Amino acid sequence: MNKLREIVRQPLFEQELLQLEFDPVRADEFTEGVEFVLSRNPRYGTNVAKNVWFIPMWRPAEGKSLNLYYAFDSDHVYFLSLQKAREEVE
Repeated sequence: MNKLREIVRQPLFEQELLQLEFDPVRADEFTEGVEFVLSRNPRYGTNVAKNVWFIPMWRPAEGKSLNLYYAFDSDHVYFLSLQKAREEVE
């Protein structure tokens, strides 16, 4: 089994997550699944630039698509940004 990487939420990611207006417990629930996957296998997502990856997510209450952008090294996965998926952008 691969070594587990620590998840680090960057300030921009935290700000964008807050803008989704989840209560704090709901926000943690929203990210737990992707944290579980990426801490074990950060290459699970799609590489979009040098050391920048994305993985699609859903805003459960509304069924809207979001993209989580992240980077990683041998010890950490850095959550960089959380953006509406292209078809969701108005």
